[in-house]
Amino acid sequence: MGPLVNRDAVQVIIRRTMKNFSSYVNKVIKFRFCGKDLSFSLSHGLFSSFDVDEGTRLLLKGIAQQVDLESTGSCLDVGCGVGVIGLCIRGRLPQAAVVMQDRDALAAAFAAENGRENGLVGVEVQCVLAFHGLEGRLFDLVTANLPAKAGQPVLEAFLRNIGAFLTPRGVAAIVVVAPLVPFTLSTLKALGCRIVHSEITKKHTALHFRPGEPSSAGSLPPPDLAPYIRGRQAFSAPEVSYEIETAWSLPDFDTLGYSLSLSFDALRVQPVKGELLVWNPGQGHIAAYLLRRHARAISGISLASRDSLELEITRRNLQTFGREPRVAGPAPSEIGLLDILPPASVDFLVASPHPIPRVPWQTEMAEAAAVLVKPGGFLFVVTTSTEAHRFLDDLHGWRLVESRKQLGHRALLLKRQ
Repeated sequence: MGPLVNRDAVQVIIRRTMKNFSSYVNKVIKFRFCGKDLSFSLSHGLFSSFDVDEGTRLLLKGIAQQVDLESTGSCLDVGCGVGVIGLCIRGRLPQAAVVMQDRDALAAAFAAENGRENGLVGVEVQCVLAFHGLEGRLFDLVTANLPAKAGQPVLEAFLRNIGAFLTPRGVAAIVVVAPLVPFTLSTLKALGCRIVHSEITKKHTALHFRPGEPSSAGSLPPPDLAPYIRGRQAFSAPEVSYEIETAWSLPDFDTLGYSLSLSFDALRVQPVKGELLVWNPGQGHIAAYLLRRHARAISGISLASRDSLELEITRRNLQTFGREPRVAGPAPSEIGLLDILPPASVDFLVASPHPIPRVPWQTEMAEAAAVLVKPGGFLFVVTTSTEAHRFLDDLHGWRLVESRKQLGHRALLLKRQ
């Protein structure tokens, strides 16, 4: 399965949708790599929001000391976050082709913005799952700070797939947290990989390795969603039962959380018809629930999210219901919806925001919904009670139809005036 958006278009989407970029920035830090000074904007909504983390520092130290950078013409940084690793490599090698991937559109936005702020033009940023959309492309260096909570099947697939994207002389440089070291070493051994460098600290281990002989480059099929799938699970909601596949590293994989239970209860009071948009669909629960209840009345379904994995798993689940949703694409923020969907194209918008401290998502959501939702259409928002109260401070031209509370969460159903 390929990327959800064209990789040339993602740069445009990122730059246009982050017009309130400064409100997302928690801190700007300086960082020096191989004699070049760089600066990085960090965010409360992303990993390592106050400084470059210890694992990344350890990985970059080993790359500077052990990798033949003069012979490195290309680099792929997987799970790039705000772009520290990939941009440090590009700063040291201004002629190298550097690709940075992250499944989180906000991370991709920060990576692209940090590249622009440092004058590192031509760096390619992709908001996709690991290795998606790279068929036929090879790199001299593949780097990653592997996430601790990704799930072992995902990490095993990542380590297995690296070789298919390395040149014959290429090397992979990764860093893992201490609890993952035994699993990582045993997996690399089983794959026949050759470790050429390692450095161990109390919390992290950095490893440089090459794929087993003969090289596995080009020998694997294109990456798909299979490593992310936990399994198929049955769920029961009011008046509806359904089955969906659930993915690693997303919540609500075996039971329905409070916000979902509250959403189902609140959505019972309003028929849903016409064009449906689901923002941040998670595993696909709400989309599946609404399809089961209002399949004939729903003429079309669009999906958008910060997280590419949410889009992929929800699309896959809705396909099993015989519906092909329109994946509008990843967007880093609520206001980003305006760049991927046409005005007055939605009858019912279901939003599950991912709040970031001090970021006014309520204003962005109201502005985006006012443009996208047709007159007389509906906006459904489920969030924490505190965040919902702030949204209701100014209804922005919406009329409150229904409000439900449960255990610190609140669901709001609003109609456009």
